[in-house]
Amino acid sequence: MFQTTHPQEPIVPSKDLFNAVSDEMRLKILMILDRSEFTVNELKDALDIHQSNASRHLAKLSACALLKDRREGTKAFYGLSDDLYMSPRLLEMLREAWKQLPDYEIIQSKIEETLSERRNNYSAKFHKLDEVGGSLKAQIGLFSKLMFPFEHAIDVGCGEGADLSFMMAHRCKTVTAVDIQPSTIQGVEQLAREKNVSNIRALVADMAKIPLPNACADLVLMSQALHHAASPLETLKEAIRLLKPGGILALLDLALHNEEELRETHGHIWLGFDGKRIAFLLKDLPCRIIDTEIIPSERSELKKLPAICFIVRKE
Repeated sequence: MFQTTHPQEPIVPSKDLFNAVSDEMRLKILMILDRSEFTVNELKDALDIHQSNASRHLAKLSACALLKDRREGTKAFYGLSDDLYMSPRLLEMLREAWKQLPDYEIIQSKIEETLSERRNNYSAKFHKLDEVGGSLKAQIGLFSKLMFPFEHAIDVGCGEGADLSFMMAHRCKTVTAVDIQPSTIQGVEQLAREKNVSNIRALVADMAKIPLPNACADLVLMSQALHHAASPLETLKEAIRLLKPGGILALLDLALHNEEELRETHGHIWLGFDGKRIAFLLKDLPCRIIDTEIIPSERSELKKLPAICFIVRKE
């Protein structure tokens, strides 16, 4: 007997659903939002359509439970719904159809320009490890799980100062510190010269597109970076790609929270993650979770948020 939907997929095929996703403009909107959250104005600019048309398409998609939205002051940000992310068969079909559109690369370029502009606007506000959610307690919790040497470690989203890269330099033969901001990487290179540390390589790259070969590292460290990722799924895919079989992904990020102002003050795209979301993002990748922990916030005058730690091994 033909089964219309996988029992774990909440989006059920229907006439309204197929009507919504068969429209080329709505397909483009869905796939833009697969990259990150966007406002109506950003969508209309990327697609060169009138705002009223963008709003109409968004309403049609929302009616089929394909989208979610949130308010930030007077702005409304749209993204793909959790139901759609948990319907991988439908999402994969949409992604394949999207790549076949003739203006796919042009729209991709516009999206990258918008995201790059966002990063530049927020770059001065990106937090260091001693700020929001980056407590010493969280770092200790992470490193207590990594008390053995590695050949090559990659610190993804190393941030200003690359604190973890320099910590790992004492335990690794080679460390690659990766950040999207050229000024950050220049600073890391300067610090390495000043500290006479010769085994750190600094690299400018998007965390979802790191120009290193497959299976080149036995540790990928991602601390306080995933909530800045335009696509957490693509970022985690890239991390696993870089690992050798048996290699470790050490992921430390904010636990799920509701501090909306961090989007504006610190440039966060995602308001933390819960264990189920991380597990869902990893479930189809060649890896398994070997340890996870919620690290409570520290008591201090400065507001700290709980952190979530995942240790993942590539298979």
